Amino acid sequence: MEKIFLRSGLSKIVPMSGTVAVKVHMGERGNVTYLRPVFVRMIVDLIRKIGGSPFVTDTTALYPKGRFTAHEYLKTAAFNGFTKETVGAPIVIADGEDGYDGTPVQLKRSLDGCRLREIKVASAILKADAMVVLSHVKGHQLSGVGGAIKNLAMGCVTKEGKAAQHIMNPPTLDEARCNACGICVKVCPFDALTMRKNRLARNLGRCMYCSNCLFSCPQGALFWPEGGKAKFQVYLAHAAYGVLTAIDKRRIGYLNFIQDVTPHCDCCTPAGQPLVMDVGILAALDPVAIDKASLDLIDRAPRIPSLPMADSPDLLGRINETDSLIHLRTAQKLGVGSLDYRLNTT
Repeated sequence: MEKIFLRSGLSKIVPMSGTVAVKVHMGERGNVTYLRPVFVRMIVDLIRKIGGSPFVTDTTALYPKGRFTAHEYLKTAAFNGFTKETVGAPIVIADGEDGYDGTPVQLKRSLDGCRLREIKVASAILKADAMVVLSHVKGHQLSGVGGAIKNLAMGCVTKEGKAAQHIMNPPTLDEARCNACGICVKVCPFDALTMRKNRLARNLGRCMYCSNCLFSCPQGALFWPEGGKAKFQVYLAHAAYGVLTAIDKRRIGYLNFIQDVTPHCDCCTPAGQPLVMDVGILAALDPVAIDKASLDLIDRAPRIPSLPMADSPDLLGRINETDSLIHLRTAQKLGVGSLDYRLNTT
């Protein structure tokens, strides 16, 4: 890790006297394949050795599990092994107690049908002098892969910023399957659902599109619309672009950990069995390039013997029924980074 931190140029983004946000997903309560705290500690120590003042950070979740508020997240983080003592730096939930502490950032460009005009970036991340983004590369139900781009787009924004991306893939009701049990109404954290005359009604002004209703419905009456995942990915790329509009991308570096490559993300409890043998760690200054290299390496990695799968491109995308490259292509067009890369080994 020290070799690639130095050779990749990550050490050059660290200010001699300034704050450095170490962005990481600290795992949902019940997930066991999140990034190990010891790796985060190594990066913290390297940053401090150079002269930076690091803090470990993430934002609250949109869904109501163990990371819905900052208070809940800190308890979950400690449960998963992330404390000031273990990582060697303060742990800061960047978007405040309820997840709304941030600053709106105007998007200067919009393409591929995206109507997103601004994204609210979490305050603590916005105030940092530099940022090192640590991403556990794994599958994701909507974007195919969860890597550096998703860590920027979803992990660095407030609840409003998350909702602004998820709005393009809203839970849709199949009335023929709904038996009006009301479970979805009870589990909605934003009081956006009501049952009227045995029919489900949604208050669009309150809905944050967290899909907690979809995952909780025992009848399977709620589903994501066809084409919604592709639209979500376009907005995901624009959100990442917005974060890099607010924070000079020359002050951000990336580490992708290709290990415990599960079908689903670290929010899932559990996220499934690993699909391929562990590959290693990548470092780069380009989030698009590092994600593309990660996907390519996963596709070439030996499969876990108990899970035979065809050796065809985009393993994670095929498992999650989408094209993982959609958000990477859009991000490239927005100037976030390049799909072209050169792989150097230590």
